[in-house]
Amino acid sequence: MKELFDLDGKVAVVTGAGRGIGEGIATLLAEAGADVVCAARSTDQIDETAAKINAANSGGRAVAQATDVSSEEDMEALAQRAVDEFGRLDIWINNAGGSLVSAPLTELPLEEWNKTLAVNLTSIFFGVRAATKHMKDGGAIVNTSSLASEDPFPGSGHYSAAKAGVNMLTKTLAHELGPQGIRVNAVLPGFVPTETVKQALSMEDKDFGPLLEQLNLPAGRLGTPRDIGACVLYLVTPASEWVTGQCMRIAGTV
Repeated sequence: MKELFDLDGKVAVVTGAGRGIGEGIATLLAEAGADVVCAARSTDQIDETAAKINAANSGGRAVAQATDVSSEEDMEALAQRAVDEFGRLDIWINNAGGSLVSAPLTELPLEEWNKTLAVNLTSIFFGVRAATKHMKDGGAIVNTSSLASEDPFPGSGHYSAAKAGVNMLTKTLAHELGPQGIRVNAVLPGFVPTETVKQALSMEDKDFGPLLEQLNLPAGRLGTPRDIGACVLYLVTPASEWVTGQCMRIAGTV
C-alpha cells in the first residue's frame, strides 16, 4: 500500500507555496518523500515554508525560489532551479493565483482583467512549457482551479473566466502530453478560509460559523489546506496512474 503514495526520489515544484493551500501542498508532498522547490513572489513566506519542511525532517528536502508566475523567464528559471538543486523534475503544481478585486465586468478596469488572466491562466501556460522540457521520464502536473470555474459568482467574472480556462487547458494538455507519459489534472477547492480568502472577502474568523451554517455542507465543516493537499498528493502518486484530464471538486459537497 505504501508504494501507491510514495514520492521518494521525486522532485516537485509548487507555486504559491508561501501560505494557505500552496503551503499545505508543499508540506504533504515533502512528507511523502519528494524534494520540493517552494515558489512565490514573497521570499519571506516561501523561506518560512521551506524552513518548516526541513525542520520537520520527515521526508524530502525543500528550497525556496522567488518567482513571478506571470513571467515566462521566472518560470523557466524555476524549473531549472529544481533540476540544478535536485537533479530532475517529476511534479509541477500550478497553484499560484487569485484576485482581490470584486467588480461587475462592465466596470472592471482593463488592467485588473489582464492581471487576473496573467496570474491565473497564462501562468499555467508558462509553467507547463517550462516543466515539460525537463520531464524526460514522464511526470504529473496539477493545476489549482476553483469552483468559480463552473459556478458564476457576480463580481468575480474575470476570475471565473480565468479558472474556466484552466479547466480546458488541463483537459487539452492531458491529451497532448499523454504520449510523453505526463498526466495533467486540476483540483477545484471549495471554501478554504485561508488568509488570502479572508482578505478577498473581507471576512474574519468569527464569520465562518454563520457561513458554515449557510453553506450546509454534507461534510459538516469548511476545508483546510491539507484537504486540498491530500487530493494533490493522490494525483501525483502511482495511486492515480490511470487518472488524467480530470477537474476534481474538493469542496465537502456534491
